[in-house]
Amino acid sequence: MTALGAPREKGTTEGDAVASACARCAAATPSNAFVALLPPAPGGRFPFAVKDMADVAGHAPTYGLAHPQGSPRAASAPVIGLLEAAGGRAVALAQMTPLAFDPSGDNRWQGRPLNPWNTDRICGGSSSGSAVAVALGAVPLALGSDTAGSLRIPAHCCGVLSWKATAGLIPLDGVLTLAPTLDTLGFLGIDADWLDSAAAVFAPVIAARPQRIGLATDLLDTCDADVATAFRTAADQAQTSSTTTEVALAPLIAATDGPVLDLLIGESARSLAHLPEAEADPLFAKRLAKGRALPDAHLAACRDQLRAAEAMAADIFADCDALLLPAMPCATPTIAACDPQAPGFSGRTLYRLSAFTRFANGLGLPVVTFPIGLDANGMPVAAQLVGPRGSDRALIAGVRHLMADIPRPPEYKHPSRKEPHA
Repeated sequence: MTALGAPREKGTTEGDAVASACARCAAATPSNAFVALLPPAPGGRFPFAVKDMADVAGHAPTYGLAHPQGSPRAASAPVIGLLEAAGGRAVALAQMTPLAFDPSGDNRWQGRPLNPWNTDRICGGSSSGSAVAVALGAVPLALGSDTAGSLRIPAHCCGVLSWKATAGLIPLDGVLTLAPTLDTLGFLGIDADWLDSAAAVFAPVIAARPQRIGLATDLLDTCDADVATAFRTAADQAQTSSTTTEVALAPLIAATDGPVLDLLIGESARSLAHLPEAEADPLFAKRLAKGRALPDAHLAACRDQLRAAEAMAADIFADCDALLLPAMPCATPTIAACDPQAPGFSGRTLYRLSAFTRFANGLGLPVVTFPIGLDANGMPVAAQLVGPRGSDRALIAGVRHLMADIPRPPEYKHPSRKEPHA
């Protein structure tokens, strides 16, 4: 039996964990993590939240916009069906940034989910509500998406774990399409066991942890001092139990970054053209117009560039099983630094949030993000473990091995993995 069955094995009655999560979600509504609370189907062994971009039967997703988009769906997306078949029950629709774009977690229509560590700091996006819901302990697991860092950025900001799946591993049918070359689904979770339980639904073969870890220390010169210090500590811990080597990752990031950014804006302009509400908003209208101006031939050339960069990645993975690097080069910024209407706004800060995440989407690589310490402001700092395609569960096993205790928000008691229903 997978770990999803653990609560049932410990003597709980079916549905206890789900009912408890429903109560926790209701208590967490002031956090603005949720668009709606759901009456779950009877039974089930584990609760999860759903980013409000996936079809859920009986509901119309908002995609982070002001109104529901279309009619209530007759059926749920296949990813949800697979989770339900494994004993899962969706208990809430989680907030997201409009059309899965903003990496800070802002939502000018529905409001910003509040980071439980510090409400003056961003929660990260675009899987913002999913991360806040897990950080608050409302749910042990939340479905999210990742096109350029949308799982990993909020995992860093909110001090939780995330798993971005290998491209194509989790079905994307019934989920908002943003940039098909880059789009991936995944999960935020309270610990590695919960992530592995979710991964087992889509990749049932257990994998051993990576033994050879490449340390991307060449990126540290561009990091904030607090982030670099936390990463060096994590790297030192990895050296005690794994074979480690220093890897130059910056050239691969440089080779993929331009194509990824152009594909993000170009493909999304084509994918979102059917949403009148996006075209009616001045900010999105400008962004979509810029994307439409990129010719199809240019986007095809970008895809060719990413395919060529796969050889660079293969050379790196010839010498290591996984790469360890910071999730973000910067400490979690203030809301003011990421708000274009605020005096302290910095466009460079918004750009930096995804500086270390975008390359993995361009190459379709799986990534597990996990907390490695706190910065000088008392906010969590995270690292990423990145592997070749198909190494998803090996990465999760590696993170389980590497992790020390997960830091928790002040005055907050997190539910443990072994008692997720408590």
